[in-house]
Amino acid sequence: SIGYAFQLPQCSISSNPYGGATGTYGLFNCVAIKYSAISVVVWFYEPPNGQGGILSFQSSPYPQSTGTGNFLWVAGNDYLYGGYSAITSGQTLSPGWHMAVIENWASSTSGPFYENLYLDGNLVANTTLSSPTPTFGSSGPYPYNYIGTSFGNYPDPYTGWLFFNGTIAYVAIYNTVLNSTQVQELYQAGFPNTL
Repeated sequence: SIGYAFQLPQCSISSNPYGGATGTYGLFNCVAIKYSAISVVVWFYEPPNGQGGILSFQSSPYPQSTGTGNFLWVAGNDYLYGGYSAITSGQTLSPGWHMAVIENWASSTSGPFYENLYLDGNLVANTTLSSPTPTFGSSGPYPYNYIGTSFGNYPDPYTGWLFFNGTIAYVAIYNTVLNSTQVQELYQAGFPNTL
């Protein structure tokens, strides 16, 4: 059966300062390209044997085969992965509610480029890249940004559309980088009750 996925709003990028493609992009890319940074906070429920795309940016809409742009996902090994470089939590997710934060930012239009992955308030992985990532339009454009599915190669490996088989209950997008204290405060505040 097909899971639930939500396609995010789009914008038009007529000039990409990072050297990536111009054209129509989804909201994740729009925020990153316009503000040089994006942080996305996601509360999700991990079921036993949970897996699938939580956040993604794609070049074609579902159900077409598409260019990969996985942003945050759970692989079949129950590890959380994020970003272009597939940084990982390196630990098995236990069933239950979790808060993840994936961040991408650029120090300048020519780099370097950074990715952070937080899980349950703690920084679990980060990396520095010399080239722009798909978040900034590399190999784009990516007009289709999704919550709940992604298309691509997973560390399993898996190729094709894979819907997250858990529950995604809250997504917040910031146009800045959250520091460790801010992420810990969001986690300590607990699951938002404003839904």
